[in-house]
Amino acid sequence: MIKRPDEVAEIIKKFDRAGFNIISAGQCVTGSILGESPLDWDMYTDCPQEKVREMFPEGEVMGSRTTRLDYTTFVESQHVNEADHYDGVIADIITLEGPIEEQLEIYDFTCEATGENSNGSAVDPFGGRNDIKQRLLKPVGSFKDAVKKNPALIWKALRYVGLYGFDLNREIFDVIQANVERAAVIDKEDILYEFTTAMVGDHAGKFLKMVSGLGLLDAIVGPENFSVNPREKKDFAKLCERIDETKKIPIRRLGLLYLVFDKNYDKVLNFLPHEEDTLDYLLEAKRLCPKLYFCKNEEMLKNFIAEFGWDKYHFYDRLLKAQNIVYELNNKQQFARDEIIKVIIREKQPIFVEDLVIDADDIIEAGITDDRDRAEYLLKLLLTPIHKNRWNNDRDKLLKFARGFNRSRIRRTFRNVDWLR
Repeated sequence: MIKRPDEVAEIIKKFDRAGFNIISAGQCVTGSILGESPLDWDMYTDCPQEKVREMFPEGEVMGSRTTRLDYTTFVESQHVNEADHYDGVIADIITLEGPIEEQLEIYDFTCEATGENSNGSAVDPFGGRNDIKQRLLKPVGSFKDAVKKNPALIWKALRYVGLYGFDLNREIFDVIQANVERAAVIDKEDILYEFTTAMVGDHAGKFLKMVSGLGLLDAIVGPENFSVNPREKKDFAKLCERIDETKKIPIRRLGLLYLVFDKNYDKVLNFLPHEEDTLDYLLEAKRLCPKLYFCKNEEMLKNFIAEFGWDKYHFYDRLLKAQNIVYELNNKQQFARDEIIKVIIREKQPIFVEDLVIDADDIIEAGITDDRDRAEYLLKLLLTPIHKNRWNNDRDKLLKFARGFNRSRIRRTFRNVDWLR
């Protein structure tokens, strides 16, 4: 018997009490058998829709045969290194128009075309449960005919490779090979969805290796960009081998892949229609990961955080850590940076303009300038002395620095230079 969420268990109890049978089927059963906690549940019943809607007046009518029950809450990530997600379930209650075995024929793969009655007994006309056990993807009908109607099924099949480590049976593999060109020209939004879903599976490396072997990687990074040098080929092979050892954070794993394509990085990144927030972080990864890597002391780290913020620091820091895992790099630099950050946080060292003990009004009141924009500009320059020495965050000292920066262009220009005597 599959493990059912509380919401699904309550739905089943209601139908049992009303004297109707209800069967869970589709990808929710596949995921449950494999130990996942699916969000979407397809549930088939012999109960008429009129009665279903009496039992669940809160449900959304989705056609003459379907009522949708949405028990989800959206959990927004508090940090870029976390993934947005939904808690709860969405259940589509579908009234059968014939035997359940006929209904299961609509599914694309045998692993989906399996169901479970409310009493826990299996409905498995296509042997899907055995295929799940063997991690073997088989089509319900002719995969060749299905792909003719919907070439996006190629990417759906590959998603099963990344999520669960499925192997493709010979028919599916041959059809994909014969339809590589069609698979590469379907809607980019569809490719992006299947690609990013597969990339956060337990077998993302197997997915990447298979996509590359089938000649479909250029559908992800762009055919005009897919000219790689020997170093990039070596890095890609290493990524396929070890990416599954990194945390399953979508944007981080995307960064690991895109950074492989060093010479065409921006073009590769912009080939698929990523969301603006994703692009914001990834576009700068090629420049800021090395910049952060070479931050070797408190001053350099505080300068980096002041310029780009804590969120970007944490993102690029963790991306560097993921690269260390993938490429088995020396972690000494990482450990040193972690220790410095611990000290900065523990001592609550000033980093941002807001941490200064003075503000623009203080600069104006001290008679250094009567121009507010100039005062704000001088405040930013004062970050240099407090990053060098946190004890410089003193009113008298900061006003003295501000007065010097205001009078002397040379002092402003060379404020980061430590002069030798």
